[in-house]
Amino acid sequence: MALVAASQRHFFQAAVGRPIPFTASLADALQSCWLWAAFTPAILGLARRYRIGRRRVWGTLALHLAFSVGFAGLDAVLDTALYRTLELGPARSLASTFFGNSFINLFSYFAVVAIGHALQYYGLYVERELAATRLEAQLLGAQVRALEMQLHPHFLFNTLHTVASLVRAGRNPEAVRMIAGLSDLLRASLREGPAEIPLREELAFVERYLAIEQIRFQDRLETVVTAEPEALDALVPPLILQPLVENAIRHGIERRAAPGRVVVAAVRQNGTLVLRVQDSSSGSSPAPATREGGGIGLSNTHTRLRHLYGDRQRLELSGTGDGGAVALVELPYHREPLDHGTAAHTGR
Repeated sequence: MALVAASQRHFFQAAVGRPIPFTASLADALQSCWLWAAFTPAILGLARRYRIGRRRVWGTLALHLAFSVGFAGLDAVLDTALYRTLELGPARSLASTFFGNSFINLFSYFAVVAIGHALQYYGLYVERELAATRLEAQLLGAQVRALEMQLHPHFLFNTLHTVASLVRAGRNPEAVRMIAGLSDLLRASLREGPAEIPLREELAFVERYLAIEQIRFQDRLETVVTAEPEALDALVPPLILQPLVENAIRHGIERRAAPGRVVVAAVRQNGTLVLRVQDSSSGSSPAPATREGGGIGLSNTHTRLRHLYGDRQRLELSGTGDGGAVALVELPYHREPLDHGTAAHTGR
């Protein structure tokens, strides 16, 4: 700015026949620029302390107008002294210097005040955005925990009903074993933990659940649980597979007299983790659409996935050729926690 102002003044004075040294013009311009650069921190401090808002607008504006006049007066005093010291031209009075530079000085003051207010409001905006993001993440976590708690009584009711059936049938040793297994499951499911756990832990939970169901169905139920090694460390929501396995047993095994198989598989496909729960046996079974609309487990699982991953997840239930069904879950493959506060809304 000083170079531009000094060049303009130097060439103008030369054009009118009153040339002055370029160094003198540059010194005069630098004095003004450096002086206002020194004023800037003080003006920003005044802008922070006396912020122009909805309250006392005119009073605050009048106060800043008084400050601007003070800075303009200080600029005029120093400018006049330097003008005379460097002999840049005919002597100018303090009044003429003050009024001659009044517009640019007032403009400079309020321009710095405006910049200060813009920085303050931007800082407030960022703070509110961060606070809103934190609150959104906390709300999302509370919603997911509430959904998980819905699964506990659902699972507990079904298992206790099975225990009662075993007792009525006189299969007491098996009922005792099932109660012991149920104790282990409840201890694991009621433990408060993170929003996501490694897949290996979820599969271990599913295998304990299948051990309980194996007591109930004995030879009628065959189970297979497989996972690729690189998929075992992927993070998944807790209790994401158990409702799908329970749904497969209720509709694919319990309602048929013939033996059946439940297969749980996990693979990684590029950036996606694919979880597959399939039941199969000879005979007929309810249509997949009927299954999907019938229980809290599937709707709960779908809601939790949508809350955690937004559009980056998929839960699909379809039929197989042998009368069974397969539940397919796709979610982002990751081994570090995701930012669930925004994922559900942005889909990033």
